[in-house]
This record gives sequence, C-alpha cells and structure tokens, in this order.
Amino acid sequence: MRGVPAMLASARITCYIIQKIEVYIVALSIKNVEVEELARELARRRRVSVTEAIRQSLQREVARERLVPQQAGALEAQLMAIAREAAQLPMQSDLGEDEVLGYDALGVPELPASMKPSR
Repeated sequence: MRGVPAMLASARITCYIIQKIEVYIVALSIKNVEVEELARELARRRRVSVTEAIRQSLQREVARERLVPQQAGALEAQLMAIAREAAQLPMQSDLGEDEVLGYDALGVPELPASMKPSR
C-alpha cells in the first residue's frame, strides 16, 4: 500500500505540470519587421502598450469579420431574396420598359411622353 499514495502524489504533480503548460501555450511571436513597426507606431499613436494596440486592432477586425456572412453564397442568396420580393411588388407606372429607362432608340435620355410638358 505504500506505493499507491506515492503514485497518486506523482499523478497530481504530473497533472499540475500539464495544466501549467497548457496555460502558457498562448505566446505570440511576431517575426516580421513591417508588422512590428506598424504595431509600435500604432501603440505610440494611441499611447498604449504594443500588446494593447494589437489587442484593440484584433478586436476591431474580429468584430468586422463577424458582420460578413460566413458562407460564400450567403450574399447571393440575400440578393436573390430581395429580387424575388421586388418582383412581387405591383407596377407603379403605366410606362413601358423602354420608357422607364428614359432613353430613346439612339440612347439619348428623354422624358417619357406622359411626362413631357404640354405646349
């Protein structure tokens, strides 16, 4: 029985060390001169530490990315839904398709007949 408590104590130490290692595996190393210079400039302009400047910038960028649809076809699907809704709207004018565009046969803009001033 003497070996069991020693084994448990050893297991606890091992678990503790593993937990500590997991906590410290969050380091970030920047090995790009331009990125480092930009980070330092931003920190200097904002009057904060380099770490804080990077944190603020990353927070802003992540927030912007969250606004963008994640699926490649999401924007297309939204636009198609808007187009289907618009197609269901009733016509608001008696003008023909060519008249609505406002161009004559030569491509010159003109007023539709119904909108021309009477003489």
